[in-house]
Amino acid sequence: MVLVTGCNSLVGSTLIRRLLAEGSDIRAIDTWKKKSMPEGIDFLEGTVLNEELLMSATEGIQTIYHLQDIDSPVHAGRRYMKKMNVKGTENVLKAAKENGVEKIIFLSSAEVYGNRKTMLINENDPCRPTIPYGKDKLKAEKLCKKGIENGLDITIFRPTIVAGPGIDDPLILVILYMAMAMGDANRLYIAGDGDTRFQLVHPDDVVTAMLNCRKIEQSRGKIYNLGSDDVPTQMEQIIKVKELARLDCQIKHLSASLTKFLSIVLKPFKINYLRKEHVLFMLSNFVLDCDRAKKELNWQPLKNNIDIFLETIEWYQKEKL
Repeated sequence: MVLVTGCNSLVGSTLIRRLLAEGSDIRAIDTWKKKSMPEGIDFLEGTVLNEELLMSATEGIQTIYHLQDIDSPVHAGRRYMKKMNVKGTENVLKAAKENGVEKIIFLSSAEVYGNRKTMLINENDPCRPTIPYGKDKLKAEKLCKKGIENGLDITIFRPTIVAGPGIDDPLILVILYMAMAMGDANRLYIAGDGDTRFQLVHPDDVVTAMLNCRKIEQSRGKIYNLGSDDVPTQMEQIIKVKELARLDCQIKHLSASLTKFLSIVLKPFKINYLRKEHVLFMLSNFVLDCDRAKKELNWQPLKNNIDIFLETIEWYQKEKL
């Protein structure tokens, strides 16, 4: 039996679907049960902060996929966010150790790298996170490394922005909203000159890497970047998406200074768009080197940025408009 924490997330929902398809018995934890949750899942309502729940949930488990986290302090507050991300991971590792779990797969984030100047970022590059989520994930990774030293079999994944149908990331959703739902005022916005590149990754590709690593002894104690191939510039991307999705919208530029200014101005209002991490991706080149995952896990991303946007637009038009 496997345990999935944070089963309601985009990656969690995809993972459960794939695990069911291969015939796995699944136990899942999250704060509420989705109506779309498939039959046959042993669902437990709660969080990884509940140590008693975790001790019970990890009994008889061979593999844990630890996905539950909070990526922004906007709704829950910074203190609770940090507790969930760091203390929650510590609780998972403790319960896994006591109940003899064979494998733990931890979903970290590329946010641990911070604002890097290099185009391709690999797993050996120094981590200097600049936002709370990245700082929490790095602390959680350090707990995982201690767990590895104490005999736990843990593999860590650092995906870039995970995007696809069902996404709730405000950066992607607002882009789509502006392009398709504002009548004559439809616009696609580009930050700066549009010559920067930001990398996406599809949830199916993330899940494939996580499933592959179970069978590969070499993945024990390793960290893997996950991101799409063939990352275009913002301008190239937006022109191609507009053409292929047949979007009737204008392309508008936001200067780098205006983008940063709006991020600061909107912060006190707790508007979940143009947060610091959004500005990082929009104004910087942020592309991961994923060769380690490709070589060691026999992994290859099947969807690139354009594919991901087109698939998400199709879902958005069907489900949101």
